[in-house]
Amino acid sequence: MFSRFHLLTLLAVSLLLFTNCRDYKEIQTTGVKGFKVNKISTEGIDGDIMIGIKNPNNFGFSIYKSAFDVNYSGVYLGKAKLTKRVHISANEEEVYSFNLKNDFKGANLPDVMKLLSGAMFKNTIEVRGNLKVGKFHFKKKIPIKISEKVKLN
Repeated sequence: MFSRFHLLTLLAVSLLLFTNCRDYKEIQTTGVKGFKVNKISTEGIDGDIMIGIKNPNNFGFSIYKSAFDVNYSGVYLGKAKLTKRVHISANEEEVYSFNLKNDFKGANLPDVMKLLSGAMFKNTIEVRGNLKVGKFHFKKKIPIKISEKVKLN
C-alpha cells in the first residue's frame, strides 16, 4: 500500500515528465529598438541599449543576467549587461534595456573622436553575446548577433 509520501512523489514526477514534453520554440530577438547615451566623454561611455525579445511559446520563462559585446561604427564600446532577472510572458514581445558602461582605457584617440563626432548620424551598431533564458533549473544560452543602423539618442 502506498503511503501519502509515495503518492505525492509519484504525482510530482509524473507532472514534471509531462510538462517537459511540451514543444519548445526558440525565442527571437526582434532587433535593437534604441540606443540611449546617458553620458559620453573622452573618459568613457554610459548608455542603455534596448533590445526586443519575443517569446513564441505558450509558457513564460525568465531571462537571466546576460552580457553582450557592443560595437558602434567599428568602435568597441564594451559590455552591455542585463543587471537583474526578468520574466517574459507567454506569446509576448517586450523591449529590455541593457546597461552599457565602459571607460575608454585601451581605446585609441582617433576611435574615441570618431565615436564622439559620429554620434549625430545613423551608424551601424553590432550586438553579440549569449542571452541566458530558462525556467526552474533548466537554463539555455541563446547566441545573439544583431547588426543594425541606429542613431545615438
